[in-house]
Amino acid sequence: MQLRKITQYLLNNYPLEAAEIWDPTGFSVKFNLSEKITGVVVAIDLTTAVLNKALETNSNLILVHHPFKFMPTWKDEFLAAPYKKSMLEIIKKHRINVLAFHTNYDNNALGTSHQIGFRLGFSDHIDYHETYPCVLNASLSINELTNKLSNYLKLNNFRTNVSDLDRKYQKVAILSGSGPATLAHELSTKGIELILVSDIKWNEWLLYKEHNIDILELSHLDEQVFVSDITEQLQQKFTTIKVTPIYIGEPYKNI
Repeated sequence: MQLRKITQYLLNNYPLEAAEIWDPTGFSVKFNLSEKITGVVVAIDLTTAVLNKALETNSNLILVHHPFKFMPTWKDEFLAAPYKKSMLEIIKKHRINVLAFHTNYDNNALGTSHQIGFRLGFSDHIDYHETYPCVLNASLSINELTNKLSNYLKLNNFRTNVSDLDRKYQKVAILSGSGPATLAHELSTKGIELILVSDIKWNEWLLYKEHNIDILELSHLDEQVFVSDITEQLQQKFTTIKVTPIYIGEPYKNI
């Protein structure tokens, strides 16, 4: 089977046109897609461990959520992340294609935020939105949510501006990854009582405080649901191709 059969299937499902304008999603490294596919590795990010797994499994396609090349040029990329230079040499030597599905996946109706809801066991309580946000109509406390997030998504680091961790919320919005504070504020004016989001900046915490918006901050690793979803899709669609998911842990801990 040619590489392009899998890449085109995914690009049809998550077209690049659906990405945010600033997002360099798509191919970070691309060779001849007419070549035979030898295996697929799926991960949230392309790290040394992920690359080693691709070499170990003789896989010539790595699918990631976050683009391996984010900067306009490789020179800029190497300045921002020097470790990528030696990795790129290995990738080129072994002709491994690297394809990212970032905000074009986030913006899908069944994308990242919705996958979090699914994998926390709330399939029957999801209020579907066309694109990014996912709203849960369920009676939930922050303690209940953190327990589920730890058990199902292996997340261990949380922050909140809420004092009563047992307070029940009836409408909870999931904004996977670095959800925009402007959207969080907009949702709070439309009846959303608690917002789950990552990577909050100081000025955003002040915004949430001034507008009395209750927040549960998660690790950006919440987006690792991408790995499970894409792996399951490919294993069901392409039964003869070896698909290897790689899961990473949080690269820090709160002390």
